[in-house]
Amino acid sequence: MSSFYRPPASRVLRPTRRRGFRIPVFPVVMLSVLGALVFGAYLVLRLHPRFAVNRVVLEGIPESRRAEAEELTDGWIGKPLLFADIARPVAALSGRPWVASASARRVVPDTVVVRIVARPPVALARKGGEIWTVDRSGAWLEPYAGRGVGRDDDFVVIDPGETPDGVARGAAFLETLRTEDPELLARVSELGVKPDGFRLVDRVARASLLFAPDADEPGRAAPIWRAFLALRPELERHALTTAEVDLRFADRIVLKAPADSERGKT
Repeated sequence: MSSFYRPPASRVLRPTRRRGFRIPVFPVVMLSVLGALVFGAYLVLRLHPRFAVNRVVLEGIPESRRAEAEELTDGWIGKPLLFADIARPVAALSGRPWVASASARRVVPDTVVVRIVARPPVALARKGGEIWTVDRSGAWLEPYAGRGVGRDDDFVVIDPGETPDGVARGAAFLETLRTEDPELLARVSELGVKPDGFRLVDRVARASLLFAPDADEPGRAAPIWRAFLALRPELERHALTTAEVDLRFADRIVLKAPADSERGKT
């Protein structure tokens, strides 16, 4: 039996083909198209005149304050609607003493609507040589242009005298009456503020009433005033009516005769 030598079989190694990094073409194209559309829309909204502010609508603004509001909002005209800075002018309006609140909204394609809630005037007071309206906090609103047609325009006149915070104290007194007893407030025609208290004119009773310095606090003025009105028929029956009544005391009512400002009847 013969033998033979078989050389080991050699494996021929094939060169492997290296796969390169493949970029997905379709998603890239879609993202590029989407980006181009977004950028185009941005340019249209920012540059196209169709989307520029053409109109500013002012709601709830008193006619006397319209010029003041327009001065702050006219800067929006011609600016791109969605990119105009409306926050800063609205904040400036909100800071005005006659404004209770201010807001604004964009209305596509070309309008900004500004909504103002104005502080209503509640009284009149002298400021220099003019008569001004004041709000519930005593803030000055605007010069009084004369009686309007509304039934709420029958304002109380506050005379602050020499008291530095007289207008604010007078407005606080009226606000307390408005909260506690609106019927009493309706009787007031004038209110004087003094360091030692308040003097008001009850136009129904045709009398001047004196109140203590704390009469602007709740529960101080209305009860003693009501007590005087309850006693008034009896006072008239005894011919004790007077043009001035001192209500500064918690336990008594002092009637002052017109010819005797020093002594009174309790």
